[in-house]
Amino acid sequence: MRAVRGAAIGCSSRVVWYAPGVKQTLIAVVGIGRLGRALAQRLSESGYKVSKVRSRKSGALATNADVVWFCVPDSQITRVAARFADQTWRTKCAFHSSGVLTSDALDCLRRLGAAVASVHPLMTFVAGSVPELGGVPFAIEGDARAVTAAREIVRELGGRPVGIKKKDKIAYHAFATMICPLLVSLLASAENAAELAGMSETEARRRMMPIIRQTLRNYEKLGPAGAFSGPIVRGDVETVQAHLGALRTRPRARAVYIELAKAALENLPSANSSELARLLRR
Repeated sequence: MRAVRGAAIGCSSRVVWYAPGVKQTLIAVVGIGRLGRALAQRLSESGYKVSKVRSRKSGALATNADVVWFCVPDSQITRVAARFADQTWRTKCAFHSSGVLTSDALDCLRRLGAAVASVHPLMTFVAGSVPELGGVPFAIEGDARAVTAAREIVRELGGRPVGIKKKDKIAYHAFATMICPLLVSLLASAENAAELAGMSETEARRRMMPIIRQTLRNYEKLGPAGAFSGPIVRGDVETVQAHLGALRTRPRARAVYIELAKAALENLPSANSSELARLLRR
C-alpha cells in the first residue's frame, strides 16, 4: 500500500522504492453503488489512485490495479469475480466487503494466484450520504498477504482493522444487522406508536432525536444497565399494562414492544420481573 523509503508495502512481492508518503497503489473499486461510491471517494481523499469499474465492459480498468475491491451485492460477488478471470492475478489482491461471506467467495481468483480477503466496514451506507470512516472498525480475514494489505489501507482511511475468524462471520453480521437496519426498524415502529399520540412521522422524528442521542451517550459511557430507564427498571406493572392496551390497534408495534420488553427482563435490571413476565405472556 503506502511505500516508504527503505521498504515497500503492497500486494506485489516486487520491491519498488518511492518517496516517503507517496501512495503508488492503484485500487479498482468494482461496483459503484452506495458502498462502492463512498469507498472510492474516501480512498481517493486518502491519497490512493482509484479506478471505478461499473461493469465487465470497463473491466480493463482493473487490469493494472494492485488491489481489486468488489463492492457488489453478496449474491453477485463470486459471479462478478469470475468475469475477471482472464486477467493476471499473481501479484494482485482481491477484496470483497460482505459482512456475512468469507474470503472463500473469491476462491476463483485465489486459484489464479490472487491473495484474497473479506474486508467489511461496520458502517451504514445509504443514498445521499457518504459517511466518515475515521474510527470505523473493519472486520478482516483471508490470505496473509491480502490481510496485510487490507490493514494498511484501512489505517490510511483512518479506520480500525479488526481480525475475524471465518466461523464467526455470520454471527458478526447478525450483530451488525441488529445495531443498524433493525434499529431503524425499531424507530419506524416507534413512529407507529407516536401516531396514536397524535404526532406525524416528521414530528415524531423531531421529538425523539434528543432522547435517542442522550440514550446513546449514556450507553457508551455507562453500558446497557446504566443507560436503562423507564417503567421496566422501576417494575411499574400498571404502566406497562396500559402501554399494551394503547398499542392494541397497532399490533406490529405492540409485538415489537413485547419482544423488546421480554429481552429487557432477561438482560437488564428490572423490578417486579415475575409480574411483568406474566403480563407479557398474555
